[in-house]
Amino acid sequence: MSKVSELPKECLWRIEKEENTYAVNAMCQRIQLESDGESEFQPGHGDVLEVTNNGKVICLHAGASSSALIFVTNQCNSNCIMCPDSVKQRTRQNTITIEYLLEYVSLLPTDLTHIDITGGEPTLLKENLPVLIEKALDQAGKAEILMLSNGRSFAVRKYSQLFYPFADRKFKIEIPIHSASGEKHDFIAGCQNSFIQTIAGIHNLLDGGVEIGIRIVVSKLNYTELNSIVDFIHYEFPDIKYINLMGMEVMGNAWKNREMVWEELENLKPYLQGVLVRCFKWGIEPRLYNFPLCLFDQKYWYNYRKSISDYKIRYFEDCEKCREREQCGGFFASTFHHTKYKVRVQ
Repeated sequence: MSKVSELPKECLWRIEKEENTYAVNAMCQRIQLESDGESEFQPGHGDVLEVTNNGKVICLHAGASSSALIFVTNQCNSNCIMCPDSVKQRTRQNTITIEYLLEYVSLLPTDLTHIDITGGEPTLLKENLPVLIEKALDQAGKAEILMLSNGRSFAVRKYSQLFYPFADRKFKIEIPIHSASGEKHDFIAGCQNSFIQTIAGIHNLLDGGVEIGIRIVVSKLNYTELNSIVDFIHYEFPDIKYINLMGMEVMGNAWKNREMVWEELENLKPYLQGVLVRCFKWGIEPRLYNFPLCLFDQKYWYNYRKSISDYKIRYFEDCEKCREREQCGGFFASTFHHTKYKVRVQ
């Protein structure tokens, strides 16, 4: 028997609770765990754990959750002006290997309903990325897999073709378009020619039947031109079925550049609601993420998604009186401390 903190550190472990509690690794090694009432961390069934060299236990996946996150890398080939990560975070050495990622995926529950693949920029895995996606699809056959990418690497048609086999699987990629102007898109993405590369990448993926969704991160730099961005998307990519309108998390680059990118939520409202109508006109499904529900007129609530991770959500004191609180995604902790927005109790 062993304590969780004493498990071998050269591999990851999944917790299995039956009459007793066991830790199982990817090689099917099985170790019975003893009760450790003094530990603050009590593992649950299905948890995937990493034990560091100093005995710290890191929960990589909570077994009680029906969704999982695959964090591929902290690094990125863009430098978005409103990115919630800092330049320091995105440029530090990446220590996550493909072997580590495949081991992690092999320990995930097989009955997951959703998996997110994110970074950084996942395509920096290059040819290993399709291998990882295939592993995830095989591990959790009923799960929908969503990958977030800036889309630039897919401008190389030969690379984009590696993802064509996923066209008939439950897999999709969401890619941001910051502006209908190439110059402004490049400025927001912090990288010259990123607009041309992203547009080419989306075309290449759509040519292979890969499902693509578009993300628009709404900031002071683009909120007044949301209609023109949607018009551009409609004419350039008639096969696009949905667009996600995303509120900012005011951290990292976004905090550093807050005077340039932050716009108060109340000022965004008419433009956000206006672009919803524009999407309806073009037969595109719009979705609202990372905003408080009460920002919008009730007739638009069916486009709203509660999306902020639990540990990041904050609510104002008045929110506790609201009958819609459970349906509302609240505020990012960083936004909560920065905004002057006055909530509307429903």
